[in-house]
Amino acid sequence: MKNALKYINIITLILLVLIAIEYNIPQKVYKKIFSEKQKSSECNYTLNNFDFHYKAECDSPKIIMLGNSLIRGGEWTSLLKRSDLINRGIVGDRIGCICERLKYLDNKNAKIWFIEGGINDLPGEDIDSIFNRFKTIVEYARNKKAIPVVNLIVYLSPKAGDKYPARMLYKQINKSIKQLNKMLVKYATENKIDCIDLNSVVSKNDVLQDEYTTDGVHLTPEGYQKWTALINAILIKNGI
Repeated sequence: MKNALKYINIITLILLVLIAIEYNIPQKVYKKIFSEKQKSSECNYTLNNFDFHYKAECDSPKIIMLGNSLIRGGEWTSLLKRSDLINRGIVGDRIGCICERLKYLDNKNAKIWFIEGGINDLPGEDIDSIFNRFKTIVEYARNKKAIPVVNLIVYLSPKAGDKYPARMLYKQINKSIKQLNKMLVKYATENKIDCIDLNSVVSKNDVLQDEYTTDGVHLTPEGYQKWTALINAILIKNGI
Protein backbone atom coordinates (compact mmCIF):
# COMPACT_ATOMS: atom_id res chain seq x y z
CA MET A 1 0.00 0.00 0.00
CA LYS A 2 2.83 2.40 0.91
CA ASN A 3 4.62 1.62 -2.35
CA ALA A 4 1.43 2.24 -4.31
CA LEU A 5 0.97 5.65 -2.64
CA LYS A 6 4.60 6.51 -3.35
CA TYR A 7 4.21 5.74 -7.05
CA ILE A 8 0.95 7.70 -7.21
CA ASN A 9 2.66 10.71 -5.62
CA ILE A 10 5.56 10.47 -8.09
CA ILE A 11 3.20 10.23 -11.07
CA THR A 12 1.16 13.17 -9.75
CA LEU A 13 4.31 15.26 -9.32
CA ILE A 14 5.46 14.45 -12.85
CA LEU A 15 2.07 15.41 -14.25
CA LEU A 16 2.13 18.72 -12.35
CA VAL A 17 5.61 19.51 -13.67
CA LEU A 18 4.55 18.71 -17.25
CA ILE A 19 1.47 20.91 -16.92
CA ALA A 20 3.57 23.75 -15.50
CA ILE A 21 6.02 23.48 -18.41
CA GLU A 22 3.22 23.30 -20.98
CA TYR A 23 1.67 26.55 -19.72
CA ASN A 24 5.00 28.30 -19.06
CA ILE A 25 4.10 28.71 -15.39
CA PRO A 26 7.71 28.96 -14.12
CA GLN A 27 8.50 31.68 -16.64
CA LYS A 28 5.31 33.58 -15.86
CA VAL A 29 5.94 33.47 -12.10
CA TYR A 30 9.56 34.53 -12.54
CA LYS A 31 8.61 37.33 -14.90
CA LYS A 32 5.98 38.61 -12.47
CA ILE A 33 8.43 38.62 -9.55
CA PHE A 34 11.18 40.28 -11.57
CA SER A 35 8.77 42.83 -13.03
CA GLU A 36 7.57 43.86 -9.57
CA LYS A 37 11.18 44.15 -8.41
CA GLN A 38 12.01 46.41 -11.36
CA LYS A 39 8.98 48.61 -10.94
CA SER A 40 9.63 49.05 -7.22
CA SER A 41 13.17 50.32 -7.91
CA GLU A 42 13.46 54.07 -8.27
CA CYS A 43 16.16 55.83 -10.23
CA ASN A 44 18.46 56.34 -7.27
CA TYR A 45 22.12 56.81 -8.07
CA THR A 46 25.14 56.78 -5.81
CA LEU A 47 27.63 59.61 -6.06
CA ASN A 48 30.15 57.27 -7.68
CA ASN A 49 27.99 56.63 -10.75
CA PHE A 50 26.21 59.96 -10.97
CA ASP A 51 28.72 62.69 -10.23
CA PHE A 52 29.88 62.86 -13.83
CA HIS A 53 26.67 64.71 -14.64
CA TYR A 54 28.17 67.64 -12.77
CA LYS A 55 31.57 67.60 -14.41
CA ALA A 56 32.64 67.37 -18.01
CA GLU A 57 35.41 65.35 -19.60
CA CYS A 58 35.07 67.80 -22.47
CA ASP A 59 33.76 71.38 -22.41
CA SER A 60 32.23 71.24 -25.89
CA PRO A 61 31.56 67.59 -26.75
CA LYS A 62 30.64 66.65 -30.29
CA ILE A 63 29.70 63.13 -29.22
CA ILE A 64 27.50 61.85 -26.39
CA MET A 65 27.64 58.18 -25.47
CA LEU A 66 24.41 57.47 -23.56
CA GLY A 67 23.27 54.23 -21.98
CA ASN A 68 23.98 51.66 -19.31
CA SER A 69 27.03 49.55 -18.36
CA LEU A 70 27.80 48.65 -21.97
CA ILE A 71 28.37 52.32 -22.71
CA ARG A 72 30.03 52.96 -19.36
CA GLY A 73 32.49 50.11 -19.88
CA GLY A 74 33.85 51.53 -23.10
CA GLU A 75 37.11 53.48 -23.02
CA TRP A 76 35.74 55.63 -25.80
CA THR A 77 38.44 58.29 -25.84
CA SER A 78 41.01 55.59 -26.45
CA LEU A 79 38.82 53.45 -28.71
CA LEU A 80 37.74 56.33 -30.96
CA LYS A 81 41.08 58.15 -30.62
CA ARG A 82 39.40 61.47 -29.88
CA SER A 83 38.64 63.55 -26.79
CA ASP A 84 35.58 65.52 -27.95
CA LEU A 85 33.10 63.17 -26.30
CA ILE A 86 31.44 62.43 -22.98
CA ASN A 87 30.50 59.04 -21.53
CA ARG A 88 27.05 59.06 -19.93
CA GLY A 89 26.59 55.37 -19.25
CA ILE A 90 25.50 54.18 -15.81
CA VAL A 91 25.89 50.59 -14.67
CA GLY A 92 22.52 48.85 -14.30
CA ASP A 93 20.53 51.78 -15.65
CA ARG A 94 17.07 51.18 -17.06
CA ILE A 95 15.59 52.96 -20.03
CA GLY A 96 13.13 54.98 -17.93
CA CYS A 97 15.95 56.24 -15.73
CA ILE A 98 17.96 57.22 -18.80
CA CYS A 99 14.96 59.32 -19.84
CA GLU A 100 15.04 61.05 -16.45
CA ARG A 101 18.73 61.86 -16.95
CA LEU A 102 18.19 63.72 -20.22
CA LYS A 103 17.79 67.03 -18.39
CA TYR A 104 21.46 66.86 -17.41
CA LEU A 105 22.40 66.86 -21.09
CA ASP A 106 20.25 69.85 -21.99
CA ASN A 107 23.14 72.27 -22.47
CA LYS A 108 25.70 69.97 -24.12
CA ASN A 109 24.83 70.80 -27.74
CA ALA A 110 26.64 67.76 -29.12
CA LYS A 111 26.45 66.93 -32.82
CA ILE A 112 25.69 63.23 -32.43
CA TRP A 113 24.28 60.93 -29.75
CA PHE A 114 24.95 57.18 -29.63
CA ILE A 115 21.97 55.83 -27.70
CA GLU A 116 21.95 52.40 -26.05
CA GLY A 117 19.73 50.80 -23.42
CA GLY A 118 16.87 48.46 -22.65
CA ILE A 119 18.58 45.24 -21.62
CA ASN A 120 18.19 45.98 -17.90
CA ASP A 121 14.43 46.30 -18.37
CA LEU A 122 14.07 42.71 -19.57
CA PRO A 123 12.37 40.37 -18.88
CA GLY A 124 10.12 42.35 -16.54
CA GLU A 125 9.18 45.36 -18.65
CA ASP A 126 6.77 45.31 -21.57
CA ILE A 127 8.64 45.75 -24.86
CA ASP A 128 6.22 48.41 -26.05
CA SER A 129 7.10 50.49 -23.00
CA ILE A 130 10.84 50.06 -23.63
CA PHE A 131 10.36 50.99 -27.27
CA ASN A 132 8.38 54.14 -26.45
CA ARG A 133 11.00 55.31 -23.96
CA PHE A 134 13.73 54.66 -26.49
CA LYS A 135 11.83 56.89 -28.91
CA THR A 136 11.60 59.58 -26.22
CA ILE A 137 15.39 59.66 -25.97
CA VAL A 138 15.83 59.72 -29.75
CA GLU A 139 13.34 62.55 -30.18
CA TYR A 140 14.99 64.50 -27.37
CA ALA A 141 18.30 64.33 -29.22
CA ARG A 142 16.63 65.39 -32.47
CA ASN A 143 14.99 68.34 -30.74
CA LYS A 144 18.48 69.37 -29.62
CA LYS A 145 19.43 69.47 -33.33
CA ALA A 146 21.70 66.48 -32.81
CA ILE A 147 22.00 63.30 -34.86
CA PRO A 148 20.61 60.34 -32.89
CA VAL A 149 22.07 56.90 -33.55
CA VAL A 150 20.12 53.86 -32.33
CA ASN A 151 22.26 51.06 -30.93
CA LEU A 152 20.21 47.89 -31.09
CA ILE A 153 20.07 45.76 -27.95
CA VAL A 154 22.78 43.10 -27.77
CA TYR A 155 21.74 39.49 -27.18
CA LEU A 156 22.72 37.53 -24.08
CA SER A 157 24.79 34.36 -24.00
CA PRO A 158 23.90 31.17 -22.06
CA LYS A 159 26.34 32.04 -19.28
CA ALA A 160 24.45 35.26 -18.48
CA GLY A 161 22.46 33.47 -15.78
CA ASP A 162 25.58 32.25 -13.98
CA LYS A 163 26.28 35.68 -12.52
CA TYR A 164 22.92 37.38 -13.00
CA PRO A 165 19.89 35.33 -11.84
CA ALA A 166 17.61 37.76 -13.70
CA ARG A 167 19.14 36.47 -16.95
CA MET A 168 18.61 32.73 -16.34
CA LEU A 169 15.86 32.72 -18.96
CA TYR A 170 18.25 34.10 -21.58
CA LYS A 171 16.40 32.43 -24.48
CA GLN A 172 13.16 34.16 -23.53
CA ILE A 173 14.98 37.47 -23.11
CA ASN A 174 16.70 37.09 -26.48
CA LYS A 175 13.32 36.53 -28.13
CA SER A 176 12.13 39.82 -26.64
CA ILE A 177 15.35 41.51 -27.77
CA LYS A 178 14.81 40.26 -31.32
CA GLN A 179 11.25 41.57 -31.37
CA LEU A 180 12.23 44.91 -29.84
CA ASN A 181 15.13 45.35 -32.25
CA LYS A 182 12.79 44.79 -35.19
CA MET A 183 10.58 47.58 -33.85
CA LEU A 184 13.58 49.89 -33.44
CA VAL A 185 14.85 49.16 -36.97
CA LYS A 186 11.41 49.89 -38.43
CA TYR A 187 11.16 53.15 -36.50
CA ALA A 188 14.70 54.18 -37.47
CA THR A 189 14.13 53.36 -41.13
CA GLU A 190 10.88 55.31 -41.26
CA ASN A 191 12.56 58.32 -39.65
CA LYS A 192 15.88 58.08 -41.54
CA ILE A 193 17.87 57.40 -38.38
CA ASP A 194 21.07 55.37 -38.41
CA CYS A 195 21.14 52.06 -36.52
CA ILE A 196 24.11 50.15 -35.20
CA ASP A 197 23.53 46.40 -35.13
CA LEU A 198 26.35 45.06 -32.99
CA ASN A 199 24.70 41.63 -33.06
CA SER A 200 25.68 41.36 -36.71
CA VAL A 201 29.32 40.96 -35.69
CA VAL A 202 29.26 39.58 -32.12
CA SER A 203 26.23 37.28 -32.11
CA LYS A 204 25.24 34.13 -33.99
CA ASN A 205 21.79 32.57 -34.19
CA ASP A 206 20.48 35.25 -31.81
CA VAL A 207 23.05 34.43 -29.10
CA LEU A 208 26.02 36.55 -27.99
CA GLN A 209 29.22 34.61 -28.73
CA ASP A 210 31.54 33.76 -25.84
CA GLU A 211 34.64 35.35 -27.40
CA TYR A 212 32.95 38.75 -27.24
CA THR A 213 31.56 38.65 -23.70
CA THR A 214 33.06 38.49 -20.22
CA ASP A 215 29.97 37.20 -18.44
CA GLY A 216 27.22 36.65 -21.00
CA VAL A 217 26.15 40.30 -20.86
CA HIS A 218 29.14 42.63 -20.96
CA LEU A 219 31.70 42.94 -23.73
CA THR A 220 35.33 41.91 -24.00
CA PRO A 221 37.91 44.30 -25.50
CA GLU A 222 37.36 42.47 -28.80
CA GLY A 223 33.65 43.19 -28.54
CA TYR A 224 34.34 46.89 -27.99
CA GLN A 225 36.67 46.92 -31.01
CA LYS A 226 33.83 45.56 -33.16
CA TRP A 227 31.48 48.22 -31.78
CA THR A 228 34.04 50.97 -32.33
CA ALA A 229 34.37 50.07 -36.01
CA LEU A 230 30.61 50.46 -36.48
CA ILE A 231 30.61 53.78 -34.60
CA ASN A 232 33.49 55.12 -36.68
CA ALA A 233 31.61 54.27 -39.85
CA ILE A 234 28.68 56.43 -38.66
CA LEU A 235 31.01 59.29 -37.70
CA ILE A 236 32.69 59.21 -41.12
CA LYS A 237 29.31 59.07 -42.87
CA ASN A 238 28.21 62.23 -41.04
CA GLY A 239 31.53 64.03 -41.34
CA ILE A 240 32.07 64.25 -37.59
